[in-house]
Amino acid sequence: MARLSGTSRTSCTTCEVVHSDVATILGPTAPDAWARVSEGERLEAELTPDVCILPSGGLIRYFVRGHLQLPLTDIASESFTWSAWVELDEASMRSVACTWSDVNRAASPPLTGRLATELPYQEPTSGLPVIVYTRDVGDAPLLMVSPGSSHELATEQRDGVDLHRAAEFACLLHH
Repeated sequence: MARLSGTSRTSCTTCEVVHSDVATILGPTAPDAWARVSEGERLEAELTPDVCILPSGGLIRYFVRGHLQLPLTDIASESFTWSAWVELDEASMRSVACTWSDVNRAASPPLTGRLATELPYQEPTSGLPVIVYTRDVGDAPLLMVSPGSSHELATEQRDGVDLHRAAEFACLLHH
């Protein structure tokens, strides 16, 4: 997990605490659907740090892990990242599989999917439409909440968050 260490030693303007060693990447190791299937279905599934193929109720569901980046407004050139899972249709997953090891995979056209991770926001995030941009080999795909969304996550992805909010995310996930 990446952390911002040695960040500003001045007190936060929101809570007057000095935020240091703040996690900059947070997220689950599997899509939320993983916990909802039977042990037998999990034995039939494939789960890697980046991909999940999950039989569920007689269907096969396809997931890829990507990054939703939120710029940090009070630390130049830094961002907070939600590591989140996206459900793709079979054709999109086939496209991902065909280019996964290709050094030119970042040139692949973007895909559409739906978030498959519930993040700590008031409105649900699971099912939120996203655009998936494949990046260079070794880099998780970049996830962008679909344009026109009024969800708080879309606003934070566009406008950024301060360090206080990033520190708050870790607290929200542990409660």
